[in-house]
Amino acid sequence: MAERAAGRPLVDVALLACGEEQGAADDHVLVATDAVELGLYGPAGVARRAVESGSLYRTCDDLSRAGRDLRTLVVARQSNEGTALARWIVDGWSMLRGQGDGADLRGARLRGADLRGARLRGCDLTEADLTGADLEKADLTGAVLTGADLAGAVLLNASLRNADLTEVDLRRADLRHADLRGSTCARAALRGIDLWGGFTRNVDFSAAFTDGAQLDRAWA
Repeated sequence: MAERAAGRPLVDVALLACGEEQGAADDHVLVATDAVELGLYGPAGVARRAVESGSLYRTCDDLSRAGRDLRTLVVARQSNEGTALARWIVDGWSMLRGQGDGADLRGARLRGADLRGARLRGCDLTEADLTGADLEKADLTGAVLTGADLAGAVLLNASLRNADLTEVDLRRADLRHADLRGSTCARAALRGIDLWGGFTRNVDFSAAFTDGAQLDRAWA
């Protein structure tokens, strides 16, 4: 099997959301923050503290390994002297709603995220935490969600066509009217899902856990 091409690093996605031209990511970094920290220190102070603690990131995997989520990010320009100048504050959920196509979101911490209508075509969400996320009308066509946790997520009217849902946790997920045609759900946990009015033609459900799943309510 050919090796999958790497998706766009998170810093590239953030800069695009800020209107920056492609290629500007080489000297930019991300800082994960929250409303309380921003209120106390402001974006400049948040960036300075991140430099001092070494908490500067470029990829979603970097953030996840540090136990940080994507809710609020500061985009900063890093100098050769090691300082970081804060340039923008980015709402991570809004960023993904508009600019998520093809992004490398492996391991993303998106529990409870508001991603309604998100553009996530072809993105890599391997082992991402999307527990309870709202993905109503999201476009996940061709996305890779291997091992992701979508328990209790809302995927009403979402497109998952040709997506890789191998070993995904979809227990109690709302998949009404969702389009799963051509997707792979091998060894997926589907207990309690609602697929009323969904589309499941050519879906691979091999070895999936389907106890209590309402698969018969979908259009096969």
